Amino acid sequence: MQSAEGSNGPMLIKEESLWFLDATLVLQAENRLFRVFPGILGAKSPVFQDMLAFPQPENGEMFDGCPLVRVSDSAVDMTFFLKAIFHYDFFEAWPTRAEFPIVAGILRLSQKYQVDPLRKRALVHLSERCAMTLQKWEESDEWESEVNPIILLNLAREVSADWILPSVLAACCWLEPDELVYGLPPSPGLTARITLTPADIVLCMRGAVKLHTTWTSKLYDFLWVPQETSGCVEAPECFVKRVETRRAVEQCRSEKILPLYLWNDDDWQSLWAGVCTPCFHFMQKLYVESREEYWQALPEIFGLPAWATLEAMRDAALGGN
Repeated sequence: MQSAEGSNGPMLIKEESLWFLDATLVLQAENRLFRVFPGILGAKSPVFQDMLAFPQPENGEMFDGCPLVRVSDSAVDMTFFLKAIFHYDFFEAWPTRAEFPIVAGILRLSQKYQVDPLRKRALVHLSERCAMTLQKWEESDEWESEVNPIILLNLAREVSADWILPSVLAACCWLEPDELVYGLPPSPGLTARITLTPADIVLCMRGAVKLHTTWTSKLYDFLWVPQETSGCVEAPECFVKRVETRRAVEQCRSEKILPLYLWNDDDWQSLWAGVCTPCFHFMQKLYVESREEYWQALPEIFGLPAWATLEAMRDAALGGN
């Protein structure tokens, strides 16, 4: 990057990867400058096309002999957005992976400036990395492991990607209360905290109660209901082991752990050592069924349409991609 002294004093930075010497327009986002081709920009974006159609005032701002247009977007988002437009290989279609800040920045600005093909491409990236099915969630490819769910939730709201809300809201439910209420501290380059809306804070608090009580109980009822499982050959020994295991699960509930994370392969191994084979397989079946029931209930817990409706919304938004 190159620096240049602005007319009003602050140091301006030229984005070298987006500084085309034969271009005739300079955009400024925060203190970042981009010299780009207005014809290409207008062809991609009807918003820029309308903006640039207005005759430039005779005394308008200039930079390096080009008209200077200031935009209110963040410099980081604008850099990603313009790279996606002017560098064909910067933001490739899924399944090529892209980092979350790139997807988020391109998604926000492609929506704002109505670059529909780019918006759809970004929505595909977002959708593919946020689970809508239990199987997809189990693949552990979603961004929830690397991106704070507050950021994901705010982005989903901003771009109307309602189909990712159930899993993201569920993740928000297990944030620490202070983080949920007061948000994230300022990040480099930002002076304000990243917070949820009051409505979403209330939604998460109410959802957390349902998930932490009703649904955690339902998921692990297989450990003691029914008292004697079908085909059991070692009652009541099996029931004693199941109750002991259930108590251990109840102790873990005091920690802020998502219901689907409470039980793992080590727990199955421990249970296998203390119950008969018919009991073990019967409980496995019940657990699989209860997990799917939990997943199907997520949208309703947060006042959202059923998964089938959300999937239809996603397909409509991504149509023609």
